[in-house]
Amino acid sequence: MVNLKKFNVYIKRPLCFFCVSFILGILLCSYFGMLFVLTFIALSLFFIFLFFNKIKKAMFIVIASLAFLAYGGISFYNAEKNYSNTFDGFYNQTVTIEGYVDSEIESSSDGKIKFFMKTNKIIYEQNEKEVIGKLLINTSNNSEYFEKNNAFVYRAAISFTGNIEKPKPAVNPGGFNYKRYLAGLGVSGAVYLRNISDIDLIGNKGGGWINKLGFSIKNYVLGIVEFCLDKNQAGLLAGMIIGYKDGLDENAYNAFSKAGLTHIMVASGMNVAFIILPLTYIFKKMRIGNAVSSILIIAVLILFVFVAGFSASVVRAVIMGIIILVGKLVMRETDIFTSISAAAIILLFINPYTLFDIGFQLSFAATISLVMFYQKIKECIDNKYLPNIISDTLAATLAAQIGVIPITLYYFNNLSTISIISNLLVVPVVQMITIIGFIMVFAGIVNINLAVLIGYINNTFLSFVLFITESTAKLSYASLKLPTPPLWIIVFYYIAVLYIFKWRYFIKNKQWFRYVKYICLALTIIIIIIKNIIPKPLEITYLDVGQGDCTFIRTAHGTKVFIDGGGKSAGSKSTYDVGESVVVPYILDQGTKKIDIVIATHGHSDHTEGLEAILKEMSVGMVILPDTDGKGFERLINLCNQKKINIVECKKGDIIRLDEDTVFDVLSPMKFEQDVLSQQSLNNSSLVLKLKYKNFKALFQGDAEVPIEQRMIEQGLDLSTDILKVGHHGSYSSTSEEFVKQLKSKYAVISVGKNNFGHPSQFVVDRLTESGILPLRTDERGAVIVTSYGEGASIKTMLYSGNS
Repeated sequence: MVNLKKFNVYIKRPLCFFCVSFILGILLCSYFGMLFVLTFIALSLFFIFLFFNKIKKAMFIVIASLAFLAYGGISFYNAEKNYSNTFDGFYNQTVTIEGYVDSEIESSSDGKIKFFMKTNKIIYEQNEKEVIGKLLINTSNNSEYFEKNNAFVYRAAISFTGNIEKPKPAVNPGGFNYKRYLAGLGVSGAVYLRNISDIDLIGNKGGGWINKLGFSIKNYVLGIVEFCLDKNQAGLLAGMIIGYKDGLDENAYNAFSKAGLTHIMVASGMNVAFIILPLTYIFKKMRIGNAVSSILIIAVLILFVFVAGFSASVVRAVIMGIIILVGKLVMRETDIFTSISAAAIILLFINPYTLFDIGFQLSFAATISLVMFYQKIKECIDNKYLPNIISDTLAATLAAQIGVIPITLYYFNNLSTISIISNLLVVPVVQMITIIGFIMVFAGIVNINLAVLIGYINNTFLSFVLFITESTAKLSYASLKLPTPPLWIIVFYYIAVLYIFKWRYFIKNKQWFRYVKYICLALTIIIIIIKNIIPKPLEITYLDVGQGDCTFIRTAHGTKVFIDGGGKSAGSKSTYDVGESVVVPYILDQGTKKIDIVIATHGHSDHTEGLEAILKEMSVGMVILPDTDGKGFERLINLCNQKKINIVECKKGDIIRLDEDTVFDVLSPMKFEQDVLSQQSLNNSSLVLKLKYKNFKALFQGDAEVPIEQRMIEQGLDLSTDILKVGHHGSYSSTSEEFVKQLKSKYAVISVGKNNFGHPSQFVVDRLTESGILPLRTDERGAVIVTSYGEGASIKTMLYSGNS
């Protein structure tokens, strides 16, 4: 039996139900489509009127909740349509674009700059069309250009010629959804220009005064902070008072992440409180009426949003602050859950894609957790021997962590084991730092020397925070890298937490609940049994790692194999680590930290570099290399020796047994001393492997070229396969006509990205197509996922859904 009296407390918060319904509508539409949303609503209405039409008190809330659910689906559908169609017909075309700068110009230390642009019109093939949209512009810095064109600022009218790239969704399973990220910013495309001098200034767009004021205040604050403090201390304080994170270098930011202290660098509720409370006191002393003072404070809060850059935590806190101030005006006490729900609804009304923003999820999860769990935890840990400031900090830290741990694990795979200790040491001084920081900024307006003196005081506290952060982050196992939890485990986690802290107090009839527990336990056991009984297929995933090769294989019996790991081409100056950014996160998304076999086909960096991250961070059973002189494998071999991983060198005729049904036949290279082709070229030293699982076959060519193909044909090797991993990224130096005739394949995967080598060759693509083989390019289709039960194969790609 449910305690109706306590349940009625929640019924009195209809906005909470409306918020949940709105979110559900967005989720259902994003995953299943608008038709599913409408069907869901129709069925819900049918059952409501069939079974619950007599519960009149709740009927309004239920019907209104369904209306919010419908509107959530409609708003996401419209947003998807608008963002996807804004530049349709212009993507990947050379066009002339006119518009104006719609953000600050951001410069990075490596000479790159970026900004947002609002478009007015696009000229394509001498046809002019009005197009209102938003673009992300990336280009290179040119100090001389800025010196000559000091009008190149926010709202500057500009024009240039370039290609609009369509943002891609996730190109690998579980990968970063760039399209959804940009859609959350209202951006429908990206343009990459060689130099900022390619942009012409054509005038100035009026308006935008509140943004200009916000930018001016932010830059003025940053100027004072940077003048008064050392670099890292200034970067930390800037993050704490206005949420500006670019002041800290990457190493410092990673240390805060490992220590579980990134939340202190986010402007949020505490900052809003530091605005509201002093202003309320000042206006009261000035004898300004309640209504006028509330309106003035609301205006300051809105300006603060522009200063802090519209981060989800700031906007949430400001909306909640405004609701409290409005509540004072109408003489009504505000409910915290209603305020949180109102903040979420307003943000999602503006842009439903905000729901998928990690900052939005973390901010609301932490806030709700603090509200729901803080008091219970505080009651449990309160002790006469424990100072109140410690119990407060501990309760707040634990409460917030309960809410955000699943989200941080899901997106970042990191669990800070030291966060409770680091927070106990740091959080008590954070409020003091923030207050002194605000005083320092206001003092800097009056007298910069006075601000410097105050800065000396704050410098001590900031240095203490940085010292604790760096010290705790360096501890062994301060941060654990864990596999991504499945969504059903996250849902179960939140249900369990809510039951422990809330729901169990509503349930009086323990006998009734015992039956529910037994049913849930039985269902769980049944699901586990069914999952283990149903036969699993062999799965091959050709990952999109740009201009490189990378393949993950999971056999039907669970053996996990990586063939190559992608990486930068030789001579590249890029600092991007494909292993850390793509390969390791993909493995963790597969729910594992163990790889049974790692295979490097040959020693070029665009095949081996990504494997280094696997060897450093994963548990690896064995590494297989071709039988060569070891050129190009030096770093892999050193890592294997450090971690005591067994290295096996393979040559033609060897068999690599993965499980009782699955083997690799090694077709090339020959023994190194006897292989002239292998000695002459790293490409031709590639391991050529034929995977066999029952009647299914897959051929992996590495970068082996035509001479190797010719030799395998002359040796009479069986090259027939269901799917080919094309050699050397589709280069004309591989995949000869005679070789293609031997394949008898339906599909060919070309692992390729942006490059200056002309890969893939159009001759190769045409040759495959004319032979009845479908070429699947990772740069166009994202990851290619192949599943087989031993006879034929099912093919799907990340960017073009559906089975082939």
